[in-house]
Amino acid sequence: MKKYEGKGRTPKVLTFNRVLASHTSQLSDCDLTTAMSWLYKTQYDLTEEYMPQRPPSPSEKKKREVNPDYDQLKNIFKAYYGKVPIQDLIIDEGQDLPRGYYESLMELGFENFFIVGDQNQQITEDNSSRKELECILGLSEMREPVSDKVIELEDNFRNTEPIARLCQHFHTDRASPLPKLPERPSMFKPTLLNYSTVNACAETILRAADRDSGKLIGLIVPSEVKREDYVKKLSEIDIPRDNDKPLVSTYSSNQKQDNVNIDFSSGGIVVLCDKSVKGIEFDAVYVILDGLNIYNGDEDAMRKRLYVMTSRAKDELFLMQSALYPNKPVEALLPSDLNILERDTI
Repeated sequence: MKKYEGKGRTPKVLTFNRVLASHTSQLSDCDLTTAMSWLYKTQYDLTEEYMPQRPPSPSEKKKREVNPDYDQLKNIFKAYYGKVPIQDLIIDEGQDLPRGYYESLMELGFENFFIVGDQNQQITEDNSSRKELECILGLSEMREPVSDKVIELEDNFRNTEPIARLCQHFHTDRASPLPKLPERPSMFKPTLLNYSTVNACAETILRAADRDSGKLIGLIVPSEVKREDYVKKLSEIDIPRDNDKPLVSTYSSNQKQDNVNIDFSSGGIVVLCDKSVKGIEFDAVYVILDGLNIYNGDEDAMRKRLYVMTSRAKDELFLMQSALYPNKPVEALLPSDLNILERDTI
């Protein structure tokens, strides 16, 4: 953002979801919103009509809530070329937006895109590969080398070396090199905890929060049902404490509201579904494996989900599953090397 200071123009910053938008807004004062809500608002402000929706394909079991018909949208925007204020666009997690998204905006006259993306973190059905993004932006047709317009972010400033090493195990993107391991040694190795009861799992997290009340702990779950269950347990279970009861906060995309009431600058426990954690970070992360399902045998898709979840941790990382009913399909994707992922029971 420093690039724009004193230049009389402000870029539009677009994020993948509301949680990431809230997290970013707490770090930087900028013109920020979510990518899809801004697209829908722009279309409605121009036409005073609802967004044309693509009908479900035969393979889709139900109609998607957000599913623009980009072929129709491109024709609509073409008729309004130059009718909206043109800003530079900074798009975070741009790999999770489809080709039609970018092409539609170009029909309005937008031409300066700065896209931050990681192909290994694609978690939506409609997404763009690195090669597709280079093609959309016209980088593959330029005379100068593509490398002049593509910035490789190789340094890891978030994770400790042991956490980054585990994350590497889930890397599937053959189009990009493995991220460099950070020079941040730590005595805390990622650990798979097999728990006897869900209450034991919740108590472990509560004790960790009490030991360091300034620590921001992320509890990442695979479903709305588990999110609600863990929020309830963490709020109701009582343990002997040295500090005040931690703040337990959460957010669900089902809330239908823009406000994300999570303070990422202070300690506490944040409970989120895995599809809401992209781009954010926590001092310690607990990942619930129970209920994580591999669909249609797509193990690479699960590795990407595991990569996103585990790479949220700055200092400490724990994977948790029921000892009585372990998630064997997902556990088979974890490293067996105890130097990378330790095992313990609670």
